[in-house]
Amino acid sequence: MTDVDWPRRAGLSAALDEAAIVAITDRAGRILYCNDKFEAVSGYAREELIGQTHRVVNSGVHARDYFRNLYRTIARGEVWRGTIQNRTKSGESYWVDTTIVPNLGSDGKPETYTAIRFEVSDHVRALKALELAQAEARQAAEVRDRFFANISHEVRTPLNAVLGLASALAHTALTPRQTEMLKLITGAGDALRRVLDDMLDLSKMQAGQFSLSLTPFDLRTDIEAVVEMRRAVAEDKGLMLDVAFTPSAQGQVIGDGVRITQIVSNLVSNAVKFTAAGRVSVRVDVRAEGNREHLIIEVEDTGMGFDAEAARRLFDPFVQADDAISRQFGGTGLGLSICKSLAELMGGEIAAESALGEGSLFRVVLPVERVAAAVAEPETASVEAAHASDEGAQIRVLAVEDNPANQMVVRCLLEPLGFEIVTADNGLEGVRRFQQEHFDVVLMDM
Repeated sequence: MTDVDWPRRAGLSAALDEAAIVAITDRAGRILYCNDKFEAVSGYAREELIGQTHRVVNSGVHARDYFRNLYRTIARGEVWRGTIQNRTKSGESYWVDTTIVPNLGSDGKPETYTAIRFEVSDHVRALKALELAQAEARQAAEVRDRFFANISHEVRTPLNAVLGLASALAHTALTPRQTEMLKLITGAGDALRRVLDDMLDLSKMQAGQFSLSLTPFDLRTDIEAVVEMRRAVAEDKGLMLDVAFTPSAQGQVIGDGVRITQIVSNLVSNAVKFTAAGRVSVRVDVRAEGNREHLIIEVEDTGMGFDAEAARRLFDPFVQADDAISRQFGGTGLGLSICKSLAELMGGEIAAESALGEGSLFRVVLPVERVAAAVAEPETASVEAAHASDEGAQIRVLAVEDNPANQMVVRCLLEPLGFEIVTADNGLEGVRRFQQEHFDVVLMDM
């Protein structure tokens, strides 16, 4: 027979009362002994507990299988451990980490059971609050992503119209003053587009929805094109802008050319923006390291530079060196953060060296693969070839576009080249017209 009065005689009652809820039950689960802590936590007097089963504090929230597993385990003479939600006499919930130890008789079967519990209500509530906060954060992220997707469409559509019409307008007869104003309009539109692109990229990266596209691309052609896009701004500031390729940095490599040139574009834009006099130099190299090759891009300037404190925060999102720089030069502070994220997604790295007033050097190292053999370009028919194939016939283009401004952009860009433009306001109308008429080209969103 198990001595249920052992805690008191062993002088352990006070210690146990301070630390744990203790109870001893018979084979049927009736409480034979409970300590002061059990009374204090449950709200029941000892006299109300002795002879009762633990159902008296059962909260009713656990599935039946939970307790079936408990009873089967201890009936086999094995120790059971788990967390149980109980209920006090006044109806309040509390959680206990529970260990139930079978006390075996002379026949080797459980004679009584000792249950030792530690109240973990605060811990469980904290975990539940954390889970709720995480769920709310995920929901907020989903709402944010949907917002960015919607705002992307709502902003891009009119912005594309502005930039497209500005491009078409540039090919008309303009006065010098009009040309200058159009240049400012285009510059402002491009700046807005870059901000929008940066925000969308950051949102996708934070949501884990950003993907890379590894395809062959020509290093010199693509990087030179990006640098050339910044040349006019550099020359307006009186800056020298040069780009150099080592002999090994020629031909095609396999990588995400769009994202690699995005990194170059951001770095060159920053260098030109923060350099008042001197030059911006871009250097491109490909070096073999073991069985792998690495693309190395360096962008160096003679600009304002930055100190060690700014360097520590340089690649954090929404961060610029200080508020004065933000007011003077503008920008969102996302460019370098996106460069770092892109480099890391591609398995590479980006680093910066600088000192205040002594210019800056940014170095990007990215793994790439050489294209083993020349990759054949897909055959595409040029405008001239299309005209030659059917001399005198006008190329008919069906533009399926629901935005009148974008329809105008297509007309302004293609009609001067001799194309006949037919528009459809929606997909159904586009299908109907395509079935009824002949078109050489169809333009539509996918």
